Parts: sequence; structure tokens; C-alpha cells
Amino acid sequence: MMPVVLQSKRLNLRLLGAAEVDAVHALFSSDSHTIGGGPISDPRMTLEWLVRRSELYEEYGLAWYGVWEGKGAFVGTCGVFRGRCGDEPEIGYEVATPFRGQGYAAEAVLAVTHAAHSSGHVRLWATIRPANVASVRTVLTNDYSLVRSEPDAKGDLDYYVHEAATSD
Repeated sequence: MMPVVLQSKRLNLRLLGAAEVDAVHALFSSDSHTIGGGPISDPRMTLEWLVRRSELYEEYGLAWYGVWEGKGAFVGTCGVFRGRCGDEPEIGYEVATPFRGQGYAAEAVLAVTHAAHSSGHVRLWATIRPANVASVRTVLTNDYSLVRSEPDAKGDLDYYVHEAATSD
């Protein structure tokens, strides 16, 4: 099971729950939220998303964190889920517009990647559209490697992997 709380140099990450619905909904309802169907107007949908993340934590130990910077401002979310790669988890993240371009996504991804590996997950995946240059840069900064590209209903989707260090 992944830890409930993570710390990095500038960030505090803690397991998200229903209590954070307002902060998460502000992120999900913004025009810059393009994940899934885009901005979410109904807070109940955000709450349902949070409940699903809590269920994944209880069932599989996969954590989804809220990310706060040192002064307490909500930066975004970062975590792992059962994605397109079977039993191997996939990382996801989103940073609110005012905090983009400051390295927060890369810092959160690094913390979550290490936590996932420390909890026993040998491989961690990221799937990214090639046009999402900032997200590609985030995973490459954290030593994820591009292994394949596959088309889906929305176009090309690139698959990146990060493997836990082995002790040889």
C-alpha cells in the first residue's frame, strides 16, 4: 500500500478524499482541464471521482494525492491508477494553471513514482498524447522511457515506462 502522505523539497502530497472536493473541483472545472471529457461542471462528478480513487486505494493500495506547495496553496493532483496497462499502474497528474511551468508536476511525479516503486510496483506507466509537450517533458525529466505509440479513438497515444531500480 502506498503511503498516505509524501513530502518533497517544495511540496506536500496527501491522499485525497471527499473533504477536498472543493479544491479538486476548482481544478477539474477550469477551462484548462482537458482530461477525459474536459472541464467538469457538476461537483458531484468530482466527488464520484474522489470516491473511486479512495476505493482504488482500499482495494489495490494505489494512491491519488492532492498536491500543496509549502505555503499551503493547492497546486493540483498526482497519483497512480489501474490504467491501460493491465495490472501495472499508470501515473497521472494535473497542475492548476497558475502553478504550471514551475516544475511542480515533475517534483510530484518523482515523489509518486518512488512511492509506487517502494510499495512493490516494478513498472509504472504514463500514457501521453504527443502534442502534450509539457507532460512529455515531465516524464522524461523523471527518467521514463518511450516504449511505443498506439492509435486510439482520439489519435496517437505514447506509452512511457519507469522501472524500479534493481539490486544486482
